Amino acid sequence: MSNQEAHQSVYDIYELQQIIEPPADVESGYVVNSGCFERTQWNSLNEATIILDRFPDEAGASCCFLRLPSGKERASRFIVRGNYQALSCPSGGWLLKSVEATFPSYWVPQAPVLRTFDSSGRILSENPVSFTGFKASSGELAVDIVIPGNMHLDITVWRFLPEASHIQAALERPLSLETQSIYLWNSQTGYRSLADVYLYLVHGHVYTNRFIWPHMWKICSELDAYTLYVALDGLELATNKKFYSLLKRQLLFSVITRQASDGGWYHGEWTDLMESHYRFHNGAMLLLEAGLEEWPDDIVREALGKGASFISRQTDKTDYGLWFLHDSLEGSAEMMDELCKQTGSRWIPNRIFGKSPTNKLILNTHLDSIVALDRYREVTGDNQYSKHVASARAATRAVLGLRPAELLYRLVYRAIGLTLLPASEAERLPFLPRAMKRLTWMYLTPQLHRLKRMFPRFVMPGGLIERHLSMPHCDFNYPAVNVMDLTRYWRCFPEEDLAGILNNAIKAVTDTSMMKYWAETKAGNPQQFAVVVWVEALYNMCTLNKEPAYRRYLAAAIMSAEDAGLGLPPSLLGSDHEAVKIKQRSPCPSPTDARLRIANLSCGDNMEFLVVNSTDTDLELTWEQNTVPTLSWITSDGQPVATAGGESPPCIPSRDWLWGKIN
Repeated sequence: MSNQEAHQSVYDIYELQQIIEPPADVESGYVVNSGCFERTQWNSLNEATIILDRFPDEAGASCCFLRLPSGKERASRFIVRGNYQALSCPSGGWLLKSVEATFPSYWVPQAPVLRTFDSSGRILSENPVSFTGFKASSGELAVDIVIPGNMHLDITVWRFLPEASHIQAALERPLSLETQSIYLWNSQTGYRSLADVYLYLVHGHVYTNRFIWPHMWKICSELDAYTLYVALDGLELATNKKFYSLLKRQLLFSVITRQASDGGWYHGEWTDLMESHYRFHNGAMLLLEAGLEEWPDDIVREALGKGASFISRQTDKTDYGLWFLHDSLEGSAEMMDELCKQTGSRWIPNRIFGKSPTNKLILNTHLDSIVALDRYREVTGDNQYSKHVASARAATRAVLGLRPAELLYRLVYRAIGLTLLPASEAERLPFLPRAMKRLTWMYLTPQLHRLKRMFPRFVMPGGLIERHLSMPHCDFNYPAVNVMDLTRYWRCFPEEDLAGILNNAIKAVTDTSMMKYWAETKAGNPQQFAVVVWVEALYNMCTLNKEPAYRRYLAAAIMSAEDAGLGLPPSLLGSDHEAVKIKQRSPCPSPTDARLRIANLSCGDNMEFLVVNSTDTDLELTWEQNTVPTLSWITSDGQPVATAGGESPPCIPSRDWLWGKIN
């Protein structure tokens, strides 16, 4: 302990047992009071803010968020009364285990963090704490922390009463499946353990786990919340651990508590106008839709209804029908000008298809909004937005069918293809193609937006699908996003004629070096995320089409994502509510060897898995749990693998994969 031990009055003292229960003399109020989740908040303990989450069906477990206010530099002491051991937890963080069986145990998933915020709640900085003292005795466990001036201190703690000991046991024995990296869409970072939930869930709100360009602040992100929810849902199904249900509800209601009075979610990713990004808003809706299927709760239903009403109003009229906007900045020229001022970007007003000048005609968000609104109808039975969806579908059908200036675009995209080669291939180009590549990169690509305004089309010769028609920059990582969203859209509306467009778009990647181009970029380069999006797109195609070729493409994409150290999308766990109905899901098996990656393509009676070995070592396929039925296994070259009883388990060669299914 520090040499100030004798002068404890210089410390702010916080006893864990008192923090996690509101004192009788302190007024606390419900933030949420639902049949499956309760959140209360109060201020006490030297003006600290405390949020406490409880679960009516699991009264022995509760989670506390403690935030100490910013102010002068000071020292704080945190005490746990009783005989406790501080142990590293296999699921991340630390367990404080009581020697006495009748005492509660505690889980600290992340180390305390020092943060600064702006007036809109965005995180401006994060720093680790400095522990200045530690004491462990049979009577108490205590740590001392110095808090610098003008910084908040955030701590998250779970408490498990003896009747919730099964949760502590689950934390201490994770399966290999629970330790594999899962990619979160907005943060573009990986989740690897239960403790990682609290890299995103900060003091009751879900944030990105990276500082966002251009201002380098962390913003609230419902898209990350939804990705986490799908991951936790799949892991709950695979492990049958109830703790995942508690975490899912915590995410669900954390998103609901941030909803604005008009039904929207606002983020301020780019400007101080705190604009709403509708892809994030749709992530909130998709999360609430999945949550409502599991918990038919009035609070969830009301929040979802408000969210659907909000997104139904974020449209622009075009000659072809309604177009869903990308963000709230498209609402006026003044806001678009402010965007350019704060980010250094630019916009060019035009009236393609009779649209408003500020409408950027971004395809992927338009598709995503249609899917979210149609899912709302599916989950709630409310058809009031059917005309909105029908009009938006008509606009989608029209723009995807445009094919002007075919010969010109064919020549242009042949030249652009040279700029989308990985470095290893670009270096081997002969002189003339290399010169053409340089001229295209320097002069043609920057002017492509002018051509798209003169001859507007999304689907290009060769199969690539453009992201937008009204912005001066190009996004050649977005063909993956467009394929992903078109497959989701096609699932909702199978009567749409999208097979040809999607097949050509997939061949534009699988028959070229586009994936190598995406994957070779250094970590942190925004193009690299397209590899994981491509995995998600192919997962959707595999669940829509039984062709073996799509399984081959998916296995190759999984290897690329693993080679790049990116992790895989959570849908591969088999619990994406869009792709698989809740009663048709099958648990994803957990391999004994964590280096094997599983794609769970099962749906109802169709039991199907891909098992991919991206390592340079042959790996034996065995399972940690006996949850896998007898499957017929097929090698990557289409040959059957014998797995009859008594035989040794199949071996997956290095850089190879197996396809298991029920005949």
